[in-house]
Formats: sequence, C-alpha cells, structure tokens
Amino acid sequence: MNWLRSLFFKRPAITGLITFLFSIGIGVFISIKEYQLEQVQEKEEVELAVENIEDKINDIVSTANSAVNILAYLVQTDRIEENYLEVGQSIIDNIDIIDQIQFLDQGKIVATYPLQGNEMVIGYDILEDANRRSEALMAIERGKLYFAGPLDLRQGGKGIIGRLPLFKEEKFIGFTAVIIDWGKFQEEVFGGFEISPKFKVDFFKLDENLKNPFSLLSADFSTAKGPLQTVFIRDGNWEVKVQLIESKAFIKILPSLIFRIITSLILGFLIYRFAQQPHYLEEQIDRTTKELQLSNQRFELATKATSEVIWDWDLVNNRTFRSDNFEKMFGFARQDSINNDSFWRSRIHPEDIARVEKNLQIALEGNIDSWSQEFRIKRNDEEYIYVIDKGIILRDAKGKAIRMIGSTQDITKRKIAENNLENQKQRLSNVIEGTQAGTWEWNVQSGETIFNETWARLLGYTLKELEPVSIQTMLNLSHPDDLEEADRVLNQYYLGQREVYEAEIRMRHKNGNWVWILSRGKVFSWNEEGQPLMMSGTHVDITYKKLREEEIKSTNRKLEAANEELKSFASVASHDMKEPLRMISSFLQLLEKRYSTQLDEKGKQYIHFAVDGSKRLSQLVEDMMEYAKIGYDESQLTRVDLNEVIEGVLSLKRDLINEKKAVVVVHDLPSVLGIHIPIRSVLINLISNALKYSQEGRTPTLTIYSKNLGAKSQITIQDNGIGIEKEYFNKIFNLFGRLHGKTEYSGTGIGLAICKKVITQHGGEIWLESQVGRGSKFHFTLTNFTHGPDQYISN
Repeated sequence: MNWLRSLFFKRPAITGLITFLFSIGIGVFISIKEYQLEQVQEKEEVELAVENIEDKINDIVSTANSAVNILAYLVQTDRIEENYLEVGQSIIDNIDIIDQIQFLDQGKIVATYPLQGNEMVIGYDILEDANRRSEALMAIERGKLYFAGPLDLRQGGKGIIGRLPLFKEEKFIGFTAVIIDWGKFQEEVFGGFEISPKFKVDFFKLDENLKNPFSLLSADFSTAKGPLQTVFIRDGNWEVKVQLIESKAFIKILPSLIFRIITSLILGFLIYRFAQQPHYLEEQIDRTTKELQLSNQRFELATKATSEVIWDWDLVNNRTFRSDNFEKMFGFARQDSINNDSFWRSRIHPEDIARVEKNLQIALEGNIDSWSQEFRIKRNDEEYIYVIDKGIILRDAKGKAIRMIGSTQDITKRKIAENNLENQKQRLSNVIEGTQAGTWEWNVQSGETIFNETWARLLGYTLKELEPVSIQTMLNLSHPDDLEEADRVLNQYYLGQREVYEAEIRMRHKNGNWVWILSRGKVFSWNEEGQPLMMSGTHVDITYKKLREEEIKSTNRKLEAANEELKSFASVASHDMKEPLRMISSFLQLLEKRYSTQLDEKGKQYIHFAVDGSKRLSQLVEDMMEYAKIGYDESQLTRVDLNEVIEGVLSLKRDLINEKKAVVVVHDLPSVLGIHIPIRSVLINLISNALKYSQEGRTPTLTIYSKNLGAKSQITIQDNGIGIEKEYFNKIFNLFGRLHGKTEYSGTGIGLAICKKVITQHGGEIWLESQVGRGSKFHFTLTNFTHGPDQYISN
C-alpha cells in the first residue's frame, strides 16, 4: 500500500491521466453504441419518406390507369363516339389529378376532353413528332400504361401524359391517354418535401435504356450528407431520390459524449490536483512571474509598433509618462517639463482649450470609465495638427479618478478630407441654387421626404406653406394623368432597366396653372433584399421647353396637311396632263398609220419625233409623281433584309443583265431599319443606272457590299462604267440633273433625286466616288436593325 500511495503522489500527472483514460474509454464505448442506433433510425426515416412518395405516385398511376381503361373499354365496344363526352366529363369532374383525356387513332389525336382551349391538338400526330415518338413507341412495346414527360404541351403548360396502347386482334390501333398538369403532380407528390428542412428530394427521368437520368426538380445534393435511398418507378421510367440533408446522429449523442468527456476530464483533473497539491503553490508563483514578464514585453512591443503616442497620466502626482512616439509626432524631447501635464495643456489651440478642459473635468468628476476628444495642438515647429485623445479612467474604491491610460492619434489628414468634403458640399449647394433646381431626398420605405426651398418656389410656394411635407405632398400637387407614367418609369429604374429615373410631369402652381417639371433621381441606398431605401434627385421647370415643343408639333401638323394637299394636287395634275398626251400620241400614231403612203420621210420623221416626245413627257410626269408621292411614315419602320431586296431587284432586271452580259457580285448585306418599298426603289435606280451607263466594249461588272459603322451600315454599289466627272457629283442628285442628252441615254433625271430623298428621310446620307472611264461607287448609309423601331423614332 505504501508503494502505491507513494506512486500516487509522486506522479500526479500519470495518476490523473490513467483515471481520465479509464473513464473516457467507458464513455466513448457507450456513445458509439448510441450513435449506431441513431444512424439506423435515420435510415428508416429516409426509407419511410421514399415509400411515401412511391405510394403517392402509384396512387396517381392507379387512378390514371382506371381512367384510360374506361376509355379503352369504350373503344373496344365501339361506343367511344357515343359516350366520350359523358365519360370524359365524369372523369375530369371526379378525378382532380387528371386535367385532360384523349383518344388517338394510331398516333393522331382525334378526340380530347375538355375541347375548349385544347382545339389545336386535334389532328396532331405524336408518332410524327421526334420529341414524342420514342416514348409513345415505348408504351406500344410494353403494351400497358406508360407515362411520358414531363413535356411542354402544344396547348400550353407542362404536363405528364399517360398513354395506354390499344390493340385489336393483336394489331396496334391507337392510344387512350390522360394528361396531368406537371405543377399539380409536383404538388401532389412532393408538396410536403419541397419545403422540408430535413430532406433533399429529386425526381429523375431515365431514357429507354434506363440510363442518363435527367433531373426534373433540379435539387442540389452537394450539401446533403445523410443516408440516401432511391426507388425506380417503371410506369414512367422515373427514379425518386431522397437523401437526409444532414445526419444528426452525432449531434444527438454529442451532448452525452461531451458530458462523459467533461466528466472524465474533471475526474482526471481532480485526481491530478489532489495528487499535485504539495507542488501547486510553487508552480503558481513561477507562472505568475512569467506572465508579468510577458505582459511587460508585449506592452513595450505594442508601443513601438503603433504610430500613436501611448500615455499614462498619474492624476494623484500630476505626472505623465509618454511613449517614444511623442518625440516623433510633436518634435519635443521627453524631459520632465514635458512630462508635466501643464506643459501639454499649454500646447492646445486657444479655441479648443476651454472645450477640452470642460469635457475632461466632466469625465473625471463623473462615473464614466472612458474619455475621447478631438482638438488641435501645436508642434515644436509651431504648426498645428489635429489629434484625437482616447483614454480609460481608473478609479479608487470611492470612485475618485486616480489614473488615466490612453493614446494620442494624429488625424490631420482625415480632418482635412472632412473639411474639403464640406467645401464640396457647399459648392454643390451653390451650383444647385445657381441652376434654380429643386432638390428632394426621399425615404422610399417610410415616405419621409426633404425638399429644398427652390423646390417649393418652382410651384409658387414656400416650404413653410406646404408643411408638413412628405412624398404625398408631391403626389397631391402632380397631375393625375402623369402619375401612372411616372410610376411605370420608376419601377423600370428599380428593376435595372434604366440607368436613372427621369420623368416629365405636370404640377399645380399656386396660381392654379400647371407647370411642366423634369423629375430626375437616383437611389443611393438599397437594403439586403435589393429594395430601395433612400433616393435623391432634382426638379427643373421645363414649361417653356414644352410650349416650344407643342408649337413645333402644331407646325408639323400644318406641314403634313399641306403635303397631303400637294400630293392630291399632283395626282390630279398628273392625270389631267397624261390624258391629252395619250390623245396626242394616239392620234399621231393613227395619222402615221393611215397617211403613211402620202407622207415623205421628213413627215414621218416629224411624227416620230412628236410621238417620242409625248412618251418621254408622259414618263417624266410619272417620275415626277413618284418623286412627289415618296413619303415617310415612321410607324411603318420595320426590319428590311437587304439580301432579300437585292435578290428581288436582280430578278426584276434579269433580262437587262442577260442582254448586257453583266457580272453581278453580291456580298452578304445587313438587315436595316426602314420602309421596304422606298428602299427597294433606291436599289432599283442605282442598279439600273450601273447597267445603263456601262462602258462600250467592256463587260459590265457590278459589286454590291457593305461596311458596318456601328449604329449604321454603309452600302456600296460599284460599277466599271463610264464614270462621272467630279464637278457633277452634287448636281446629279438634283431633279432633272441629267449629264447626257436623251439621244445618248434614256431617262428623265429624277432617279437619283428619288434616291437622295428616300435615304435622307431614313436619316442616312448618299454620295459617290467616280473616275471618268473607270467607273463609279455609289455609297449610302442606313440605320442597322437591332431592337425595333422604338429606338430610332428620331429618324
């Protein structure tokens, strides 16, 4: 016994360790058994969840099976036409899960209930659809009910389709089918699991080889760590996968395990302490000594590492210790006179000293334990810097302050930045005042709003007259017809569809008139959910601008009316001019035919000149009418594929191209924003001219290509014809701007004028490059088609 007692007290650490290991061994063994039991229970819980889902799916399959078998019976007894509607209504009304029933002759849908809203599926053949065929054939192969999908339905929505193949004398004749809404199916089968915090559930569709599972619920199993269970549903090649998100077996036994560990530790520690008692006091003294040494070392290192001045003020003896950084920050040597607190106070700025001493006195005489103050202090070089003093106050048992320990930090850069910011704010305020812009700041959640005086002055008020002010103040003064549009624009801005909120609204002036206001603003604070918190902006009076716009609109309307009258006049004048021309031409031709034997060559030549002149005059009238009728209605702006237009024009000019044996090379052209017929007219004129003015003895070659200029495209029609002298580059775009006599080349001189008018109306430009004898390049620009006509309404 003596040797055991000696060992117990001689080796206290070993004694405590043996006691701990023995106790912890028993505790861990019991905890392992508890953990295994919890795992078994979790696995059973997952299996139960899988069985629950499987039962729900089987119930749906069974219900659908009954429905399609009823329809199959009607088909087999040739009573489908007689009883289809009655039976269909009964099935839909009494079986909530089924949304539609269908009968298919072979693969073609010949009947569906309800019909309303589903008419478009009648006559649709699923066996001809590559997306439906494979699963339909799988149902035929199995010879029993098989569910396809989920699929996007032709009649809209998404659903799963259960098809029962029908056979007559072992020959396939069609299907009876039920359609179950996919959302309803999910709610029925997985409704309780989608929001369950315990399980991860997914539903997979396998291919005909029972491979390549495709997730239908898109569940993320990457974070699930618990037991996993799957089940295969053959009726639709589905697989259900359920996994416990987190196994809590260990968490459940953790408290008891921790308790046993702690108990073992305490027991081992108590035995250790009991055995160690004789040496405890000696070790405690050594440890305390080392801790004090380490604490002093840390304080010295911290003092050297920081740029702040560390100070310790003895309030009883009025002496202050300051760290080495004091000399670096203020340029004073650490002498006794400096350590005296009265010297420190003498360096504080005269404008700050009273405030600093008052705050310090309140802190020392009160019962607070900390103090902080910003002020200016003079360095040894007579320059003032901004500092912040922070300290903790130590008190005796009676609450009297006896000591302060703290630090002094140079904050000059921060204060300069703050002063600059304040100056910038003042300058911004001056700018706003100078531009006569009203400003507002709006708490979107509470409705609280701050307006400046200019905002109220725009409406003839003072802010005091409108108090109390809120966002409702602005709404009450706004025209009701403009609020809906302003609200729409604001919501678009909240959704990120606009970079800034900007709306034009009418607001009621104090004198009763409506003034137009341009309201602009931005949100500068959002919450974590992405909702706006604070928004600010400006109001500018644009009443004069709106009045000018209305005057312009009125002038435009008058011009449009005048243009319509001019077109009407031109049409009537054209008809009245062409009628006598046709009469002259006809009678001259009759004269030539009837009296040709009595006329000499000179007379026949005169008649020919007269007939030819009347035809050219008639063509001139028609060309002038075409020029006058060219209009521009921006509501007709649409996508114009220049490749298709060029193809049509070349087809129209095919005979002339073949006659000239011309070579035409067309590169890929863009789609532009424009009106089809006028643009087609431009291309007809330019291509016709390129063919007409070809070089004698040279094969005409036309090249048509484009160049992207960003928002616009440049289209070029290049030829190797006779060319044009530079001095006529502008003249040819004028009305009747002919460069050749009518005996050399036919035409009226209006074609290029039409081209210029059309291109100008479309917001583009047209010009040419040419060298005499080498050919010409006609360029024009049109706006690229991107988002539709709304973007280019200014054109």
